[in-house]
Amino acid sequence: MTNAAKPSLLPEIFSLEYYADPFPTLAWLREHRPVAEVALPFADLDLWLVTRHDDVRALSTDPRLSADTRSASDRFLASGLAMGVGTGWEKAFVLDPPDHTRQRRVVGGTLTPRVIAGWESVIADTAAALLDAMAQEDEPDLLRSFGYPLAITTMGTVLGAPQSDHARLRAWSDAATSPDRAASGAALLATLDYVREQIGVKRGQRGDDLLSLLLRASEGEDTLDEDEVCAVAANLLGAGYDTTANFFANAVVALLDYPDQLAATAPDVSDRAVEELLRHSGPVVLSPVFRFAFEPIELHGTTIPQGATVGLMVGAANRDPAVYDDPDSVRITRSGPPHVSFGHGPHHCVGAALARLQARIGLTALFSRFPDLGFGVDRSLLRQRISPFMYGFDRLPVTLG
Repeated sequence: MTNAAKPSLLPEIFSLEYYADPFPTLAWLREHRPVAEVALPFADLDLWLVTRHDDVRALSTDPRLSADTRSASDRFLASGLAMGVGTGWEKAFVLDPPDHTRQRRVVGGTLTPRVIAGWESVIADTAAALLDAMAQEDEPDLLRSFGYPLAITTMGTVLGAPQSDHARLRAWSDAATSPDRAASGAALLATLDYVREQIGVKRGQRGDDLLSLLLRASEGEDTLDEDEVCAVAANLLGAGYDTTANFFANAVVALLDYPDQLAATAPDVSDRAVEELLRHSGPVVLSPVFRFAFEPIELHGTTIPQGATVGLMVGAANRDPAVYDDPDSVRITRSGPPHVSFGHGPHHCVGAALARLQARIGLTALFSRFPDLGFGVDRSLLRQRISPFMYGFDRLPVTLG
């Protein structure tokens, strides 16, 4: 006999206390209700949360679940959580095979290691310039002065957008994640319109940027139509902006919280250290790629009903003590199963290699330039941003030493 976990029996999810520190609540869910139905306070929707590492990985590849919003319930579509439905935004990545397979094949064949390595100097030069400017500030904020501008400059350059347009791209990217759904929708449309304009430019003047490469690749055996190229490029811009900026802040806070680990890895931050920081302090808590159940799914004695919306709690999975010893601590030499900060399976983040490159270069540049970096306010005064999806800070004042 199966049962459904009742929302009233669970700790309060997505409260202000939860946003301040989600990990104790996630730990309780992981131990006591690894499959939990919760009523979302910010949307008229019941969401089934999955919190254990092995379950998150398994459901990420389960054919009984769809990532395509065309498989979603009317209630989900009306909830405000369906980002960009009806705009064309949803035509990238959040699809099911065979369309998703085709898109991934084209984009994956474009974002090769050689292509990504070619952007290393752009990232390094941008980081150096931003750190030079930050050194002149009286009250530097790592997010405002480094994380966000490095992320948008990198992504804008990768997509081939002129430097003069980066401020607009940043404003739209900020608005796209706003709780104001009207502002978010307008920003998504503006980004799509901009990318479409740039497609017209690139058709007549190809370069070595990602948009040009996508256009070339779309002319091969596996093709993307113009709407798909537009949606893929816009999605990559959005996905690579907020998450990257917040990861820098999260990683710095984690290393300052564990000075022995900082001393062991800085200034040349290793790839292994980046992986541990992504596991411990990755910016995504709840995967924004929702899944929709084609049929009932039984897990740990609980049945997820057909038609349900399923949320994969990445932040909980990455701190599962069944997988990681002392998971709430930072250990830069940790080995073991890979984290799921970039997802798993068919919807694994296509830009993961670029994100890792930015992380390593950015953190190394930061601690090389400012080896005595510290908190600019008392640690207890740092405030988490209010987001059901993201783990990060509103701001991160720092001292440069």
